[in-house]
Amino acid sequence: MFIEAHMHISLNGENASNFRNKIVQDNTIAEQLIRQNIIAYKSRGILAIRDGGDPINLSHIARRVAQEEGIIYKTPIHAIYKKGQYGSFIGKGIHDTSDFKVVMGEIEKYKPDFIKIPVTGMMNFDQYGEVGEIAFSEDELNYMVKYAKDKNLPVMVHVNSRIGVQRAIQAGVDTIEHGYYMEEEELHAMKESNIIWVPTLAPLGNIIYSKDERYKSQIKIIRKIFEEQCNTVLKAYSIGVKLAVGSDAGAYKVCHGSGFFDELIYMNKAGIKKQPLMDLAYENGLRALNITSKEMEEAQNQIIMNE
Repeated sequence: MFIEAHMHISLNGENASNFRNKIVQDNTIAEQLIRQNIIAYKSRGILAIRDGGDPINLSHIARRVAQEEGIIYKTPIHAIYKKGQYGSFIGKGIHDTSDFKVVMGEIEKYKPDFIKIPVTGMMNFDQYGEVGEIAFSEDELNYMVKYAKDKNLPVMVHVNSRIGVQRAIQAGVDTIEHGYYMEEEELHAMKESNIIWVPTLAPLGNIIYSKDERYKSQIKIIRKIFEEQCNTVLKAYSIGVKLAVGSDAGAYKVCHGSGFFDELIYMNKAGIKKQPLMDLAYENGLRALNITSKEMEEAQNQIIMNE
């Protein structure tokens, strides 16, 4: 039994815009496409998945389909991003904490499993080290995390850069997604705070090893970022940071189902031996999704009974 700690049900790893356009045509098409993605996990023994959010409220379909297929599906419904900053393709935008309360009021009607907050953008493949502005002030992020804790909702943050990660740690988030450009100080802080890190190596690794022409002019920077992240992953493991396996499936070149195993391969190549890697993938995956081994066993039994 495997756990995919970071994926996007509304993306397909190839052409996101085309995939989204098909989804919004009608619910029948949307259900067919989502079921294909869910089955891609199920067929590989991945029985629990954690979604990163979308702007078109696919969770009401994905939850039902996942339940029918015997898969545990966790979702924030929508990520909550700062208007004008990164995140429009995964959620709903806000200007300030007043907006946050309004948006959360709507999201809570759909019973989110956790809150997802993009704190920075992604890496700029044209300029090493560039990830965009930090979207939320310390006060704003602290407010949102406290709100989540008061509602007993874990907090998943998309964040890169040392300052961005430091701000997320100080706010008391539960999981850090991506975390590119971190250094040892942040790793020790994550360990001390018992925060789970999902480093998402597969998107960059798959671009590199597929020799994709789209990024031909940027491949040197992509490779540098990727290799540094692999080194940081090994250092984090050596320090004792809790790592979970999340491939960012749905991102370009990262397919649903197989992306999880791509991520395992890259983490293994980074220096984590196979059995400890499998152990942390399961144990920290349970924590990242806020589920129990009993729930995993029940999911497995349901699938067996339905076959």
